[in-house]
Amino acid sequence: MAGSAPTDDIVGNGSEEIDPSETTIESLFADLRALTAETSAPTAAAETRDIKHLLAEAYERGLLDSEVRELQARDAAEAFVGSVIFASPLLVEDGVFDIGTHLFESTVAGVPIFLIANTLFVVLMTYALLEWTGRNQEETTVVLRSLPVRVVMILVVSFFVAAVLMTVWGRVNGWADPVEAVARINVIWTVGSIGAALGDILSENDPAPSVGPPAATGRNASGATAAREKPPTAGLPDAVDEWADGELVSAINAEFDDLESVVDERDREAVNRIREETVQAALDDGFGDRIQKYTSRDIAEAFVGSVFFAIPFLVEDGVFEIAGFFLSVRLGGVPVAFVLNAAFVLLMILALVYWAGPQDVRVNRPIFGLIPRRLVGIAVVSFLTAAALMTLWGRVDGWREPVVALARISVVWTVASFGASLGDILPGESSGADINDDLAALTDGGDSAGRSDSVGDSNEE
Repeated sequence: MAGSAPTDDIVGNGSEEIDPSETTIESLFADLRALTAETSAPTAAAETRDIKHLLAEAYERGLLDSEVRELQARDAAEAFVGSVIFASPLLVEDGVFDIGTHLFESTVAGVPIFLIANTLFVVLMTYALLEWTGRNQEETTVVLRSLPVRVVMILVVSFFVAAVLMTVWGRVNGWADPVEAVARINVIWTVGSIGAALGDILSENDPAPSVGPPAATGRNASGATAAREKPPTAGLPDAVDEWADGELVSAINAEFDDLESVVDERDREAVNRIREETVQAALDDGFGDRIQKYTSRDIAEAFVGSVFFAIPFLVEDGVFEIAGFFLSVRLGGVPVAFVLNAAFVLLMILALVYWAGPQDVRVNRPIFGLIPRRLVGIAVVSFLTAAALMTLWGRVDGWREPVVALARISVVWTVASFGASLGDILPGESSGADINDDLAALTDGGDSAGRSDSVGDSNEE
């Protein structure tokens, strides 16, 4: 039959490894539509429609991901709730006043540099949470060509919540000094923005794409994705929503068997390819997966997790007392408690990631053939995050006593490392290339450029 290219595209190279993180409900629907258009089997359309109904149910349960996400009014409500939950505990902490004073009194040429730096940090943090460690989805609504409106919404909602709560609870002295009030609100906003972003990320999926014609999932004139609704599952059991996830995956497999039985011989490879993508993606999201790769996204996730766990400790003066204890316990001049705490942090990272954590994480391509890369990455990222936050919020007295500053940072580093560990592994294996491969590509690129320059020079001679 003429025009078999689309089916060939679906089949691809049978030996290619499938990346479950790249499989979305939109891509599966597109492959099924292409298969239906190319096959001559009269009942293929009905079979693919049944499969789409089950795929829509799998998506609603979170077993399949979507490649796009639309901004809705409900997202703002979820961000509002998340910011209130996260910001409220810090409203009673007097440490907020000290940090706020540091933010607006640390100036250069009259410019509150730390206040500006913290504001930029909040923006970066929000963007990182939504774009680097979220669901790896493309936003349908952006401003300035690349900035998702969702990021702007999170920032505005969380700042509004922080300002209202601080004002209502009398924590800004009636706005007698607006700059000081904004600085205090800025501290609460830092935490509120994290809660707002998480409230939005952890919300339920958008409605599943329509099982009907392709136009139902297309873009309208304004660029937004058209409304997507899941129709009733005609021809399938009414109790499909009561099935366990394993039963649903088995039913999807059975429907693919039915489709395979009605298509031509040359189309069966395409059916099996789509089936394999579906099952691997569903098992990856629903039942966990082995984590082996270490990517740049893992580093970003560790950064976000460390910030999330560290911030509540930044406002606690008890950190100073613990740091003093670390430096007071000495044997032969060595701060034993400080050293033991550092060893404890590394041991806890190992335990959380490799031994007692919620994911099956394997050591892959260790440094010097022995040291796990993920251990080093989490330890370094969480320490640098703790050091940066403690410095930014004025909790190390300007590093006048470096040893004392390091002791204070080590206290916050302890909890930051827990957050970094969980932030890295909880989302599962990240998409993208392994960081070793990225570094090798950069090195090869530099070497190639150097060789090209050398060749060019020799040719000129």
